[in-house]
Amino acid sequence: MKILDKYLWKATLYGLIMAWIALVILDVFFAFINESGKTNELYSTTQAIVYLVYTLPGRFYEFFPSAILIGTLLGLGNLAAHSEFIAMRAAGISIKQIVFSVLKLGLVLALLIFALGEWLVPTADLQARNFKAHLKNKNITLVGGAGLWIKDKNSVLHIGKVLADKQLTDISVYVFKDDYSGLASLKQVQSATWNDNTWHLKGVSTSIFNAADITKESADEQDDSTFIDPQILEVATVQPNQLSAKELNRIIQHQKDNQINTKRYELIYWKRFSIPLSSLIMLILAMPFLFGSNRGGGAGQRVFIGIVVGITFYLANRMINELGIVYGISPVLSAFLPSLVFLGIGLFALNRIR
Repeated sequence: MKILDKYLWKATLYGLIMAWIALVILDVFFAFINESGKTNELYSTTQAIVYLVYTLPGRFYEFFPSAILIGTLLGLGNLAAHSEFIAMRAAGISIKQIVFSVLKLGLVLALLIFALGEWLVPTADLQARNFKAHLKNKNITLVGGAGLWIKDKNSVLHIGKVLADKQLTDISVYVFKDDYSGLASLKQVQSATWNDNTWHLKGVSTSIFNAADITKESADEQDDSTFIDPQILEVATVQPNQLSAKELNRIIQHQKDNQINTKRYELIYWKRFSIPLSSLIMLILAMPFLFGSNRGGGAGQRVFIGIVVGITFYLANRMINELGIVYGISPVLSAFLPSLVFLGIGLFALNRIR
């Protein structure tokens, strides 16, 4: 079985890598066409390519479930086309043993893709957003999670979380003296919301540093139209799918504490765990097409049908996710329901194979 494991893993990995690279290259090609329209106003062609390179880990992560289905069908489909599975079964190797062998590889890959989404993707995405932000405004520096630093004349702003392009929390404004010899004041704001062409600040605390003492002022609410240019935040707004599970959990808890709707963030949080699971399910879905009879269409037709099933899973997953947000379905159920349904279909189809 060790020899058979290596043989099946090699065929699966070969198909996976080919399909994975092909899908990502196709996606990058269309992304480059989209970015090329911004080359004159934002950056050069070389800078557009650099930006796309930063986004590669996220693209590989996004396409992994589709790639593992197509790759398995291509890699192991070649073995099925040459009747190698029939030979294995004739030698006493059961279908369950073959499936379990491939799933062992799938489990390792699922753990690796979870690590990719949890650590590498957020880091690479932060670099990509920093690169674009620097091109738009050299006084912006994005930091981990959903925060950023902004320099504006003799002031420096630190925003802990940019929950949306017009909703901020945990803000500190450091105002320096004209000769930059020290701080003139420090304003701390719990939250800020842009509405009706002005910023509505909540939980405002201001410390003014005088020569002899410090004067403190506070206000529960305050309006300030010059607080920060809203256009600056457009490049700093982070999407929930660009955050790690740890960062998502921290934002979810913060929003719950402030009685803010967390459904979308919770959905993305649980998808961090459902995506590796869906990768294993893609392997199970591929198996019935590989063990079917060669009559009535052959291996090529089975691969095509399998790809259609994968596309159906992708669309059903997206649809249920969005409907869950609209109709208030539990984020956990929305994230895992498509995977569980297709898992049942895959296991049912496998049990019918003799």
